[in-house]
Amino acid sequence: MRLLKINSIAIILYFFICGCQTAPVFNLKTFNTDTDDLHVISINSNRVQQKCLFFDAEAENNWRHQYLMYTLSDKNEVFEIMQSTNQDKNTCEAQFKAIEKILRSGPRVGLCVRGSLEKSPQGPTVESRTIRFGSLGDFDVSYESLTLDSICNSKTCFSNNSVWVNTCPGFVKN
Repeated sequence: MRLLKINSIAIILYFFICGCQTAPVFNLKTFNTDTDDLHVISINSNRVQQKCLFFDAEAENNWRHQYLMYTLSDKNEVFEIMQSTNQDKNTCEAQFKAIEKILRSGPRVGLCVRGSLEKSPQGPTVESRTIRFGSLGDFDVSYESLTLDSICNSKTCFSNNSVWVNTCPGFVKN
């Protein structure tokens, strides 16, 4: 009887521990397509950073803002994700705010991105791009830029092209 109690307690403890496990902080799935690789990244919201950069070019006036997003993997590798087109300042800032709202409204987000996963060159002659992830630390960009299709949480999605929201496995336009 005593052995049965010990086994019962062990089994209950095992199921409790297994049931309390959380999702991994970073998960990447790749789907090969005819034109480009499609990647779905599931990540904790605190592992995503954003920037609107201005590239100085006199001839193009305002249309030189570039939206960039950075994600930090569980191996402390930074993926750079960019909007595929240059934008004016107001559009870039509006995108930043819309995505920030998604990031703040839940602990996890899903990203749909396109491109080849290629490591960024590293070394003393290469300019380092260090990204600050708050309390997680500062990390250099590890991969060449990918292109943002869409970002979703459990309630809403954002994409500059409404078609892209439905191109990712598991993504649904709300």
